[in-house]
Amino acid sequence: MATLIKKDFMLLKKYVLFIIVILFVLPAALVAKSSEVNLVQSTLAFAFEVIYSEFLICRYLAMKEYQYPKAASFLCTLPYTRNMQVASKYLIYLIVFVFCCGAYGIDTLFVPNLVKLNSELIIPVLFAVSVLYSIYMPVQYQFGYDKSKLIFMFLLIAFPLLIANTNITTVIKILSEITFPVMLISVLAALALSVMVSVKIFNGKEL
Repeated sequence: MATLIKKDFMLLKKYVLFIIVILFVLPAALVAKSSEVNLVQSTLAFAFEVIYSEFLICRYLAMKEYQYPKAASFLCTLPYTRNMQVASKYLIYLIVFVFCCGAYGIDTLFVPNLVKLNSELIIPVLFAVSVLYSIYMPVQYQFGYDKSKLIFMFLLIAFPLLIANTNITTVIKILSEITFPVMLISVLAALALSVMVSVKIFNGKEL
């Protein structure tokens, strides 16, 4: 499993500069014009950082697999089952989330008006993004990179519009009231269910 994760991060090396820009610049840019930034604005900045980082990385890896369709088949001839190939993508999601937390934490050192990283930021963002990721991954496995492109574009366009038309303060307040253990169990349950669905779909595909 570690080798599969390493392989995917190696694929990202040419993309690393763009990822760094997203990780560090996006939260700072979103609050740059505000003299005072509250919890809601900081949570949204963190959410945009996580969502764009996670899904752009997800799409880039899917594009590479689309360009080299025999790679997955070759991996299956090695001790890397289809189940392991799917599970590695979800582990990458969790690793990237940790990186996002670190990047946001560093941002708060240089952008003093950003709210410091805390459970009120992490819980709603991790919960919301994990649900989105859990829904999106089986869709991508079902329809493939090319056909799921429209869904991905819709997600990038719809998310800011959804934010603009939602009472974010209330949503964040409700999500932040979820205790960390309950949130963690919910996130892991959603991701585990998504893994099972993705594995079932991937196992049914002809490589």
